[in-house]
Parts: sequence; structure tokens; C-alpha cells
Amino acid sequence: MRSCILLFRLVFVSVIVLAFIPGVSGWALQNWSVTPVGAELPPGTPVTASYSLYFNSWATGSTFEKDNSLIMYTELADPHWSATKVEPMDDQPDIIEQVPVRQAGQVRFDGWVLSYSRKDFYLNVQLTGKTPALNQTTTIPVVKLQEMTSGAKPISSSVVKKEVVVIVPTQTPVYTPVVITLNTTPAEIIEVTPEPALPSTPVKKVTYSPGPDYLLVTGLLAALAMVVAVAKRKN
Repeated sequence: MRSCILLFRLVFVSVIVLAFIPGVSGWALQNWSVTPVGAELPPGTPVTASYSLYFNSWATGSTFEKDNSLIMYTELADPHWSATKVEPMDDQPDIIEQVPVRQAGQVRFDGWVLSYSRKDFYLNVQLTGKTPALNQTTTIPVVKLQEMTSGAKPISSSVVKKEVVVIVPTQTPVYTPVVITLNTTPAEIIEVTPEPALPSTPVKKVTYSPGPDYLLVTGLLAALAMVVAVAKRKN
């Protein structure tokens, strides 16, 4: 009797707790791979990410809450998504269905596309893009998955994130010599004309010899004239 009462209380408490917890679907991320492999990549690097989401109704009764939605988000530049639903079959080929995807940074899958009972299937996703051009080294999500309630509220326990560090090299400053040009007016410009070079050969010194005195010459001429006149008179 006591054990029945304890079991009843346990079930009652479990129901009350579940009533206040938003419905979480039975899905999980599997088979994650990304190329190139590495946690640090430079800007402009092509990136390809592949993964599978496994949906199972056996644990929760439904593969996905029909009123919820699944958001896939990336910060890669020029993203391109492709999704394929694969349902394994016993003793038969798998059922493969291509799922239309809008090409954008964020992709939404509504619950009615993912919600099934008594079934399990895979959603195989491939994402291609490039690491964005950034001004500084930053961690970005390559893929972020999150389930949203019917009221567009995120279910925090459903977040799955795969990140990469975009490395922006630190640029070494280049020092350029500064050339200072003085602004001068024409009046301030001084032109210097060099003097002609002096001849290297020595210049011969000119000497001066004084001639006969002017008065002495005049006196001699006057005396000569008198002598001539006296001689003419005697004749």
C-alpha cells in the first residue's frame, strides 16, 4: 500500500513538472564534419559543413513537436544549404526525399515537416560558404541549431552550436618618411650665381718707364729754334 502511494506521488509530481516544461522533440546532432579541418581559419576561406539530425519518436512519442520549429543559423558568407530526409526501412530501400530550403543565413523547418509518430528518420544537411571578411579576430558560428516554441520563444536546452575562429592578421604599421616642402613666394627665392674661376696661369706684371719731362723737351726745342734763326742771319 505504501509503495503504491509513493508511486502515485512520483507520477503526479512528474506530470506537474512536465506541464511547465516546453515540449522538446526527440532529435540529436550526429555525423558532424567540416572542411577544412581546424578551429582557426583566415577570412575568405571556403567552408563545407555536413551533419545529420536524427529524429526518433520512440522516446518522446513524436519525432518533433508539431507546433514548434527548428532554426538553422550560420554566419558564413554566401551560405548555401541542402537538406535530404532519409527514412530507414526494414528489408526495403530507404525512403529519400529532398527538402526545399531557402538560401539565407537562417533556415527554418516547420514542425509539420518534421513531426511523425512511431517513426524515426534522418535529416542530412550540407552547408557551404566562406568565412566572412572581418576587421578583427572573432569567433563565429558555422552552424547553430535551436528549437523554437509555437510562440517563437527559443528552447535553451535545445541549442547546438559549432564554431570557428576567423583569424585576422595584425598589420605591421609602415612608416613613410615625411617630406616637408616650404611654401616660398618669388620674392623669397634667392638665386646664387657662382663667380667665374680665376685663370690658373700667372698674369705678367706690366712695368711703366717714365718718359722725358715735358718742360725739358719744350726748352730744347726753343733753343734749337734760336740756333737756327741766328744761323740764317749770318748767311
